[in-house]
Amino acid sequence: ATMGKRPKPSKSKPLLSLDKFDDDNEEADDDVNNHDLGTASGKDGRNDESGGGMSRAAKKRAKKRAKKEVVAVQAQKPTVDETNGYNRDDVSKGEEMETKKKMQLPLDDGFSDAEDREWEGDDLLGAANQCLAQANKKQKKRKEDKKKKKNKGAKDATANDSVEKVSKKKSAKMVDEENEDNDADEDDALDEDADEDNHAKLEEEEVEPEVEELLSSLTPLQIMMLDESNAQPETAETDATTTEVAKPIAKAENNVESADKAENENVTMGENMLEGEVDPLMIVKDLTTEHRAKILLSSLISPSGVTTHEFYSRYWGKRPLLAALDNGSGINAGDDDNDNRNAKSKKKTPMEDDPYKDKLEKEAMQHAKRLDGLLNRSIIHQMIRCNKLRYWLDLNVTQYTDTLGNGLKRRITLDPPPKKRKNRSSTPDDDDNLEYAVANPQDIWSNVDTSHCTLRLLRPHEHNDSIHTMLSLLESEFGCMVGSNAYLTPLHSQGFAPHYDDVDVFILQLEGYKRWRVYAPPNKMETLPRESSRDYTEKEVEEDMGCELIMDLMIGPGDVLYLPRGWIHQADTVARPAHMVKVPSSGSGGKGMSGSKDSDAQGPRGHSLHLTVSAMQNWCWADFLEILIPEALEAAAASDKSISLREGLPRNFLSYMGTMHQLDDEDSGPEGLKQALEAVAKASSGEDGEVDEAVLAEAEAKQRIRARQNHFKDEAKKRIMRVCKQAMSMLDDACDQIGKRFLSDRLPPALLEPELSLTKAASSLSTSSKTLGNPHHDPTKKIWPNTLCRLVRPNIARLVIEDSKAVLYHCLDNSRVYHGTPLSPMEFEIDDAPALEQLLTTVEPHWIMVKDLIHGDVEDKMEIAQALYDEGILATILADAPDRSVQTG
Repeated sequence: ATMGKRPKPSKSKPLLSLDKFDDDNEEADDDVNNHDLGTASGKDGRNDESGGGMSRAAKKRAKKRAKKEVVAVQAQKPTVDETNGYNRDDVSKGEEMETKKKMQLPLDDGFSDAEDREWEGDDLLGAANQCLAQANKKQKKRKEDKKKKKNKGAKDATANDSVEKVSKKKSAKMVDEENEDNDADEDDALDEDADEDNHAKLEEEEVEPEVEELLSSLTPLQIMMLDESNAQPETAETDATTTEVAKPIAKAENNVESADKAENENVTMGENMLEGEVDPLMIVKDLTTEHRAKILLSSLISPSGVTTHEFYSRYWGKRPLLAALDNGSGINAGDDDNDNRNAKSKKKTPMEDDPYKDKLEKEAMQHAKRLDGLLNRSIIHQMIRCNKLRYWLDLNVTQYTDTLGNGLKRRITLDPPPKKRKNRSSTPDDDDNLEYAVANPQDIWSNVDTSHCTLRLLRPHEHNDSIHTMLSLLESEFGCMVGSNAYLTPLHSQGFAPHYDDVDVFILQLEGYKRWRVYAPPNKMETLPRESSRDYTEKEVEEDMGCELIMDLMIGPGDVLYLPRGWIHQADTVARPAHMVKVPSSGSGGKGMSGSKDSDAQGPRGHSLHLTVSAMQNWCWADFLEILIPEALEAAAASDKSISLREGLPRNFLSYMGTMHQLDDEDSGPEGLKQALEAVAKASSGEDGEVDEAVLAEAEAKQRIRARQNHFKDEAKKRIMRVCKQAMSMLDDACDQIGKRFLSDRLPPALLEPELSLTKAASSLSTSSKTLGNPHHDPTKKIWPNTLCRLVRPNIARLVIEDSKAVLYHCLDNSRVYHGTPLSPMEFEIDDAPALEQLLTTVEPHWIMVKDLIHGDVEDKMEIAQALYDEGILATILADAPDRSVQTG
């Protein structure tokens, strides 16, 4: 298993460069129609020496030089405004733009200075934004004639020297230009080597390891901005660094700080982040949805020391992963690197005698409570009591026991069966014709506490906003449907038999302790299965099937276990191991529930509670091809260019095709044919010999059958290849179809307040929340030609062409119950498609102005944007007075 604390970045290694991204995306981001108010423009007239081609160290030195120049300019001013830093009127526009270029800050976007002061810091603006912008900046393609990769030892030595030089320069005076250029060349060479070493990084990875590690130290609730403890009251005595960090956020809320002061603070923020002096709570507020989702996943697996890139490349769909402070006495076959990574955590535990015992206990306590607030027994009790949950549909009560007394345990379900409704005309198999019993909380807890049954809660996210928000973000990260179940099992009990699932699962241990036994897939056919298995017995798994036991471990609060689909597993609740820290109870009790005075995070009477987050159900290549191939076959058969698929089948092909007509030894031909051919050859050569006419006739018959079979196969192959060619031309259509299915299957997006404040739903928010994202936003205001728009969250809507209409599907109105609400598409004229595509593909941090949409009339542009805004899927801002030159409606 992979476990242990996340290792801190070594000081002897250079900072990894994650600036290699798709250049095409960079060009698209800089389209003149996209107004990026959130990041420094990637192509604003700078040359390569001051743009994306620079190394991180060179960029930092350039910033420092520019900062000193700004200070020098300020010192020469006759008058200085204490609020704005210096008198902007004394600086020409050209000098100001040149200074921004040197500091790699955004140039003016056509807005006034007042607007710059208002909007800098909003929605991915502010101090932390500059740091994330650098992490997202894409690096140009490397030339083919780069130098060969250096020896690893020599590279490490060079890296150590470079890092040492950079650290000395932080406290030393600026050196001359020639030395700086040499150092920059050396840093570029190191970056080149680092890029070559990490050439396998995923293209969509957009967060630097240092940023990811910093933010993944936060809890899931903090990342989702649902933790009320995030609010920090202002005090008279505040640390200087904290003050500098908080200024950009306060400026975004109050809109009183000047743009120039914010620029200087942004530079300070970037430097502080590299030195580890930034509070992650200040950065997490300005994350985009894409970044927030990735950081959420990183936070869940962070105790393993595995980054998201490593997780996707080594574990996703391949092998289990344990994210815990210690190894839980588990094994992980074939993962020596992870064993070495966690060697220290295996030797040191919080309860052992250690000079750092207090520190280790504190870390263990923080780890155990990092998932607090998602779900506990008290919350489950309230859900059952207030929402009238039903057996079979919303929850199950199960037990894994030996009911027959033959030593074989089996899973039994204790749910009362549904009753048939009276006076209903539907069929007996129709669910609407069945009435399911409503669960009584007292009966539930009696079964759990007295009869040692397991409670499985189906779809806890239906009644829990925190879980819903987490799943919604993970859907954005994985790009597939994500669901959840919760399992509460009493001490020394097991609720389910050994089995494997058809989904990848993340097991979040919330309360108590459990022993997990995980077995490798029994065979290749059951690796990454498309259906869940039946219940196995332990004898079947360990003896009959011969499955290899890969992990036998104990997990406690705060631990996360990832299991790919197809891995057999079983779990039972155990008492708290002696080496694990005792965690105080977090509201496990509740009215109407049994409890005990001596209860910790293991809950009353030692129960275990874990949340299972599932993904990748019906989301493999086979599912995609099931959509593509039938459509391609239908299209190819209806083609007006070829009639081959509509031609009739060969006459009497069933007389020589099929299993009963298969010939033996197809590679070398039938034995009788060989003998006949040898005899014919001998007779034709004039040698003495007789030909067996019967053998010859049989051989010739088989030869004719073989020829017909080969001809049939050739003709079939031609038509199959035609269908495959047609399928390749229809990939986008199939993606649209599976995209529609995903929109129908997925949860409604759990929009956060900064997102909601930019939509029509802002009218339901508090005044402070409305102004947090957009002080000018008025949810009742019309769309104007100069309104800036974007999709409120990436990938929540899709545009397809159906029956010569542009049809837009979105999931905003979905139900938290699977297929609880059918999709309600929006229809537009076909000439509206380009403008719709622009709106749906413009996502944070970019904006597009309504008048820049591709369409003939401004009125039509406004009506299209208004329709999407009224639907709730469009975020808008108005950074200037409304352009009332055009009126609609």
